[in-house]
Amino acid sequence: MPKRRLLSKTMKKSSILPIVKPGKEENREASKYRPINLLNIDGKVLNRIMIDRNMYHVHTSVGLNSNQFDFIPQRGTVDAAMAVKEIIEDNLEQSNCTAVVSLDVRGAFDAAW
Repeated sequence: MPKRRLLSKTMKKSSILPIVKPGKEENREASKYRPINLLNIDGKVLNRIMIDRNMYHVHTSVGLNSNQFDFIPQRGTVDAAMAVKEIIEDNLEQSNCTAVVSLDVRGAFDAAW
């Protein structure tokens, strides 16, 4: 019995369209281009369905930590900052010492492979 394939070959293919970055029209380096992948619509729909199912599973059965803010719909930086503020306020009321370490990692992985 032949194996069933989830994705057909056409769903896995994409066309890469190089778009010139604004202000770099005269540049001769390859870095002046921003590659845009054009995917088959069937692949996009299937991809969205798979993402939605995975997210549903993660949110309903895995039991994420309540301190998880990134990659969670309707939770982000502001929510994380408010949680830190509440922790600090609680510690101040109890006369406890609080230390906060903050890292700015914006662009830290731009040069990573």
